[in-house]
Amino acid sequence: MISGHRGAAALAPENTLAGLQEAARHHLKWVEMDTQLCADFIPVMFHDEKVNRCTNGRGKVRELNLAQLKALDAGSWFDTQFANERILTLDEALNACQLYGLNLNLEIKVHDEAEAERLVREVAETIAHNGISPEALILSSFSEAAVGYCQLYMPQIRRGLICDKLPNDLFGLAQSMALFSLHLDHRLLTASLASQIKQAGLDLHIWTMNQPKLVPQFYQWGVDIIITDNPPLLLQEIS
Repeated sequence: MISGHRGAAALAPENTLAGLQEAARHHLKWVEMDTQLCADFIPVMFHDEKVNRCTNGRGKVRELNLAQLKALDAGSWFDTQFANERILTLDEALNACQLYGLNLNLEIKVHDEAEAERLVREVAETIAHNGISPEALILSSFSEAAVGYCQLYMPQIRRGLICDKLPNDLFGLAQSMALFSLHLDHRLLTASLASQIKQAGLDLHIWTMNQPKLVPQFYQWGVDIIITDNPPLLLQEIS
């Protein structure tokens, strides 16, 4: 029920190997991570449009090539013990998930809707080349276009739509896109909405929920996965 957010964002630098190792150390089954394209069209694991916040570099991920990104320290900003942590490629992240027995909720991070299709195509090629089982993946995005391209290029992999506000026709959209899951900001969820989502046959994921005292309520409402920055804090509530 508990999934690490960006690996395990309260315990290690986000979207890094260290984050995956922390998730594995706490025996999680699921992690959520973000992927986007760099300058040479390779999918890399990074959330922000720019590298400024989470590395010692400057500039947009999309404008830096893989060699430039790999030269950055992606760990010291979080804590000196993570100095020289490197930005992962999607292929490296998939390999690590298989090594550590983790399933991956892969967010397709679209910063420019005009590039959504190219991003999804590169992700599809990486996943196909890597050979990871479709059962170990969920593809998700805030971008409806990206989710649609996932349906086109990777129909065998389950898809989820991420929502920070509710679309006008949520369930019609879910049906037309053949969604497996809805990924809601936990503040949007009510008992009634949760019931409707479950009755529609959809998996229900919520993000980013860091309040242990709310775990029993969401469990009662039928939430399938809680995405959190601090997995061990929430795991105490269901152990």
